[in-house]
Amino acid sequence: MVNIDVIIIHIYLLSIFTTLVKPKISTHLYRLLKFGVVALFVWLISALIPAGQVLAEPVEHAVRIVPLIVLVFVMTQTEVRLILRKIGVRTGLLMSNTIEEHIKTEIIDSVRYLSERRIGALITFERSDSLDEYVRHAIRLNAPLTSELLSTLFTPSTPLHDGAVILKGGTIVSAGSFFPSSENSDIPHALGSRHRAAIGISELTDALTIVVSEESGQISVTVDGYLDRDISEDSLRLYLEKYLQN
Repeated sequence: MVNIDVIIIHIYLLSIFTTLVKPKISTHLYRLLKFGVVALFVWLISALIPAGQVLAEPVEHAVRIVPLIVLVFVMTQTEVRLILRKIGVRTGLLMSNTIEEHIKTEIIDSVRYLSERRIGALITFERSDSLDEYVRHAIRLNAPLTSELLSTLFTPSTPLHDGAVILKGGTIVSAGSFFPSSENSDIPHALGSRHRAAIGISELTDALTIVVSEESGQISVTVDGYLDRDISEDSLRLYLEKYLQN
């Protein structure tokens, strides 16, 4: 018979290891490790149900299994959300971050200012998936979002202009964050490090990121691993309303 406790311990250990190495490994390897957690969990369930142990000792196994169900869901919530979207299920109830009309105006005003002057920018919105690990290694601001402050943070030759600004609702949480670059081979070679970082964070989390190109001033958006290049202000507003507003 399969030793259930050994499987449970392996699931927890692999989950902890996956969380610790997430910022330092490729997207493909990270997803492979998450798949390993899910595979072990499925193996656990398949070992319990045929043996009739769940019915024989329901309370004991509920204490063991329920935390694992929560753990697996938290680790794979981005993938679950993507699957739900593909089959037409709304995921608005899963979103904790909303954006008010005046905040949209501040963001669009700032992006317009940066775009017209060809000032490179990387603006990332935290949604359901936490970005705390990227905030920890950045400069915490926790300042009210205004177009003037947001634009100033990307001023060339200043200490924070190279990294990403992380927003949550109407707050600038941090500046100077650095994201893992996407290793997707389909990304055009013409795209620079900002675009690759924006795609990278969208592959690992459900964050929405606005990119302003330093070379062309073009505005792009990444979400769910997808890059939409050279969009208009109207399209940007639609993205903000679709992904950041219940």
